[in-house]
Amino acid sequence: MRPFPGTALLTACALTLTACEDRPTPPAPPGADTQPPKVTATSPTEHAEAVLPGATTEVSITFSEPMKPDTGTLVPSSGLKLGAPAWSGNTLKVPVTGLGHDDAHSLELKGFQDMAGNALDGTVLLGDGKLDFRTGSDHPRASVSSSSVAEGAQGVYPVEMYYDAEASRPGAYFRKVLTVTFTEAMDPAFAQVTLVNRTDTTLAPRPLTGQWSPDGLTLTLTLTAPEEGGPPLEEESTYALDLSALRSAAAGNRLEASTFLGDGKLDFTTGKRNGDLEHACTHSLVSTVESVTAAPNMPPFGFPPSTDMGHTRYRLTLPTADAGSHVGHTELVSKPDQDEFIVLYLDQNIPVGVWDELDAVDVPVEVSPTAAVCPGITYQARFTVTQGDRFYYLRFGATPSAELEFILERYASPALTPR
Repeated sequence: MRPFPGTALLTACALTLTACEDRPTPPAPPGADTQPPKVTATSPTEHAEAVLPGATTEVSITFSEPMKPDTGTLVPSSGLKLGAPAWSGNTLKVPVTGLGHDDAHSLELKGFQDMAGNALDGTVLLGDGKLDFRTGSDHPRASVSSSSVAEGAQGVYPVEMYYDAEASRPGAYFRKVLTVTFTEAMDPAFAQVTLVNRTDTTLAPRPLTGQWSPDGLTLTLTLTAPEEGGPPLEEESTYALDLSALRSAAAGNRLEASTFLGDGKLDFTTGKRNGDLEHACTHSLVSTVESVTAAPNMPPFGFPPSTDMGHTRYRLTLPTADAGSHVGHTELVSKPDQDEFIVLYLDQNIPVGVWDELDAVDVPVEVSPTAAVCPGITYQARFTVTQGDRFYYLRFGATPSAELEFILERYASPALTPR
């Protein structure tokens, strides 16, 4: 069968088009500009450090040739604000505000063309098509002046106990409160710090948001139990509290890390917990108080009331001895068949004496401060009593205080004496 004449015509046209497509691109007319423009200079310079925000009001970018004035966009990094750009020859100038102190900033060049329509080659001088620089500080930086946990402190008690009346189940709970005070007012918009456990590196850093004092000088951080469970701080662990995200109020500066902190972090190590002390703290927070008035003298000249029940919170009123001084006595009877170790967990530092009536001797008493676990216990008085229903008379004072509180605990064997 003969081919349809139209088919031959279409084939010829297709061949003709294919031949046309395979032809090389015609050369540019002689003298045409085909070279991409480049950035030859900037202010601030690319990768400049310590640029002063207060002295930097304008950014300028100089190109290798004249550019289309109505083509191209400058994209600022977060916080940076640009004014109306203006050309001066091959140089583009733009006012800038919002430069933060001690921070990284950038301006991205997008869509710039020379007069011939050639796109900007942003790799020359800029590398990534952005003008990158870091600011410094116009003013002296703030630093840490003090903290509730000293830099490098060892044996920090990991928890504190408090009574939460607003909880779904009101009672005693654990937390740890840290405070950091600075040499000048800080920006309240920046209140987040990071706590890192350097002993257990499997634990993720904990972001913490603090509360600033009205004068902006002190940041208070309240650590509660982490979401994954456990105490606010683990015992016998090294921690670093990273404060680098904080800024001063006056100029937005970062902290001067070398002052007080050394490395910009508050470093400390926790100690072991004391279960006996925490148990006594629970009583001081939730137990009903037993009010007792102490006797001015021991027998036979006085009749001291009994204060010998374990796990009991006593509130003791002391008689006046001399002007401005108070002294009082109470009674404790030993167990009939077991020696005991007695601890009075006191709310204040007060002299405590113990008289053994049977042997007519003073019993040695050790009074020492406790860890800051709860507000109702600051000191402890420790002594040993002998079995046999023996009478011991406790002497409190002389002291300026007319009233004190203590938790009395009885431990059955000196081998199990509390810490």
